[in-house]
Order: sequence, then structure tokens, then C-alpha cells
Amino acid sequence: MLAHGVIDYHPVVAGTATDVADLMQQWFEAGACDGFSLAVDGYHDGVDAFVDQVVPLLQERGLFHLDYEGPTLRDHLHAREQYGLDPRVSETAAR
Repeated sequence: MLAHGVIDYHPVVAGTATDVADLMQQWFEAGACDGFSLAVDGYHDGVDAFVDQVVPLLQERGLFHLDYEGPTLRDHLHAREQYGLDPRVSETAAR
């Protein structure tokens, strides 16, 4: 895995949406990862193709959620409300 990471820092799947979903499922179920960072073709239809074609396959397989906790990222992460600077940051700056 280390050699793969050093030589080829991200696998490229040249194929269908099913091929991409298959690889993601295989890695996830093997315990090789707990999430993915995607590098899709942002200049054309890469993001749209992934969202419209791969995500539904992962949802059908029970590997990607079907609902959201709320309308914001804070809701999805179950993060508490916070206004202003985090006290840990302001305390560090004051030292």
C-alpha cells in the first residue's frame, strides 16, 4: 500500500459508473479506507457524472446515505452552535 501511495498516489478508474462504484465498495469493505477524497474532472462533467451516476449506485448498495440531518454542514456533523472565535483559539492568541 505504501508503494502504491508513493508511486501512484490515487487510483484512476477508467470505466463505467459501475466500475467506479465497484472499486469504492471493494476498498471500503476490505477495510482499506473509511472514506474517499475524489479528484474528478471538474472542467467538464466529472462532478455531475459522479453525483448522478455513481452516488445512486452506492446508495442502492447501502454504502452512501439517503438522507441528511439538516440543511447545513454543521447539522450533518452534529456540531454545536458557536458564535465568534473558538475560546481555545483566542486563549492561545492571548498568551
